[in-house]
Amino acid sequence: MRILEVITGGEPGGAQRHVAELVEHLAIRNHEVAVVHGGGHWLTQAVQHYADVYYLSDLQRDISWHDAVAFRALLRLTRHLSPDIIHAHSSKAGILSRLVANRLKIPVVYTAHGLVFFDTTRSLQSRMLYRALEFWGIKRSQGIITLSDQDFHFVHSVRAQVLVYKIPNGVAVQGVGPRRLLHSRNIGFIGRFSPEKGLDVIIKAAEISPYWQWIIAGDGPSYQHLVQSSRHISNLHWMGWVENTQEFFQGVNLIVQPSYKEGLPYTVLDAMAAGLPVVGTPVGALREILGQVDPRLVCPVGDPQRLIAAIAFAFEHYDELSRAAYTLVKDQYDVRRQLEKTMQALITVAES
Repeated sequence: MRILEVITGGEPGGAQRHVAELVEHLAIRNHEVAVVHGGGHWLTQAVQHYADVYYLSDLQRDISWHDAVAFRALLRLTRHLSPDIIHAHSSKAGILSRLVANRLKIPVVYTAHGLVFFDTTRSLQSRMLYRALEFWGIKRSQGIITLSDQDFHFVHSVRAQVLVYKIPNGVAVQGVGPRRLLHSRNIGFIGRFSPEKGLDVIIKAAEISPYWQWIIAGDGPSYQHLVQSSRHISNLHWMGWVENTQEFFQGVNLIVQPSYKEGLPYTVLDAMAAGLPVVGTPVGALREILGQVDPRLVCPVGDPQRLIAAIAFAFEHYDELSRAAYTLVKDQYDVRRQLEKTMQALITVAES
């Protein structure tokens, strides 16, 4: 089967990791794969041994006049490649891919890595626009893959003639096993520095909890602003981008994910696979995952005091929460199962 994977950006991120792992899985099973993205070397390097990679500079994250140019370029490229199915990721690529697929009468599957209009850091106008676009896109898809119950229920509410799958992300469990809490109290965050990740809440929580060390790793558009605004907080440490996440996990006792919007973050699954308890907000799939470990690990969005209370609970019950987190990921969030289910969904849609 010839599969065209389309995603807006090629920089490091959860959706990009999803594409990279899926492309390798598909190629090893003798599917012919091509990848289209709008820029960034990470994804190209990750998939170049398994797929042809095409770069469309006008395929950008924000809505702009570039979208019309990107649509025409994607249309020409797709017509040339003549895939059996298009598999789209991220909101912008998802809309453009469905426009192209409908024009060329090619089946299309869209994987929703967290629907944008659930992001409360965006303006109401922006959220309404993206909701209308997703509503339109669902009705013009042959398949939709969601990572969370939240997105799954929204897609079903549209009542479109589309195959809908819930296929959560998965990770490889290295066999590290549960952790034990010793004397340190180091709280970690790792991810993209953008408004929806809730780093403003982390800064406020660090300021009112000087007895804990907060270690923040990652990069993104908000980096300089966040560092400048928190220089006075001595127990808050900015590491920048880290390549070795397992080494980072070894230096912290717990991970926080106080996001305003999520799909299913790999960092949460990776942390739990390393035996770390995670505290987060009830957005995307976080409510489902953390709730299965212990509902008291879930705190309200935008509330630093409740975040601190949930962390204190996690430290008090650390060993049992570490065991529960590790066991849950090992038993239910295996990457091989995720990739196989995704491949079968693509095959089903292409053949239907």
